Amino acid sequence: MTAVIWAILDVLINSPSDDPAWGLRICEWTGYGTGTIYPALDRMLKAGYITDHWEDPAPEDRPKRRYYTLTASGRQWMTETINARNERRAQWAPAPRTI
Repeated sequence: MTAVIWAILDVLINSPSDDPAWGLRICEWTGYGTGTIYPALDRMLKAGYITDHWEDPAPEDRPKRRYYTLTASGRQWMTETINARNERRAQWAPAPRTI
């Protein structure tokens, strides 16, 4: 999993359900540009890890937003990835010293 995906997941996990994240908010909160975030979101959508929906109705003063949320399979994938990473880290960590 790339740093970009981790950053997107962090935003999605921490966005309240009544205020889901949209593309430019994800860019702002992660510090990555649209050329990095939108292709990653597209890959995550195709994999079924996130879902999207358009703001409805569209506001008159700005373009409508495309909201993103993590799916159940996305949460499972994230949990499995975190567990696998923790297992790898445990193998790399030095054994605790005894005094």
